[in-house]
Amino acid sequence: MKPLSGHWNGPSDKPPRISVIIPTLNEATTIEACLDQFDCGAGSMEIIVVDGGSDDGTPEIVRSWPEARLIESSIRGRAIQMNAGAAASSGDVLLFLHADTRLPVHWREFVTESIFGRGKAGGRFRFDIAHGKRIYRWIARGTNFRSRFLGITYGDQAIYTTREAFEAVGGYPGIPVFEDARFADRLKKAGGLDWIDEAVLTSARRWERRGPVRTLLLTWLLRLLYTLFVPPRILARFYGVVR
Repeated sequence: MKPLSGHWNGPSDKPPRISVIIPTLNEATTIEACLDQFDCGAGSMEIIVVDGGSDDGTPEIVRSWPEARLIESSIRGRAIQMNAGAAASSGDVLLFLHADTRLPVHWREFVTESIFGRGKAGGRFRFDIAHGKRIYRWIARGTNFRSRFLGITYGDQAIYTTREAFEAVGGYPGIPVFEDARFADRLKKAGGLDWIDEAVLTSARRWERRGPVRTLLLTWLLRLLYTLFVPPRILARFYGVVR
């Protein structure tokens, strides 16, 4: 897939500034590789890592990275951390990235075209898992079908949005689980959630921890209970095993 031509018409025809916001909690094994994928030399991007109280050296690794800005949150939780990162950012576009996820090469061009060429409030990428086993290919296909055709989107698809749309929908909802899915639903209502048919690559670690089949079934069960309006505080007791 070739990069799309953007239609940014901002001040002085400069490219839009993109803020990449990465929530972390004990991500010492992944954060360096995550930061390595970025080149901020052009000045049209900033990297903000919001740490929720890591005790494994994650903050020290981020501090050693000259182009990344570290924010240490006194309260942990992805929604809280991502909202804190958005509040501290200066970008025209906000992209929320998990520390174990890699973006495609031309991601900035794709996002720019999505927002300023197609006029979307935000969007997400096609999903893939960094593992060669067949079951992970099926999990990725199911995730992409669910997202593209059923509209169910999660944070490991690198959700992005304009600052204006982010503020209009009130940011991430202050719930302990499925905050990314609810945020994506709000963006759909605010101006459309785009689909970029280029894959982000996510670690298989959360499926490997308890086994891919068991993790997948538990995820489906929790999603069903969420759809049936089971309070997120109750689901949060079980969600940590699949997150």
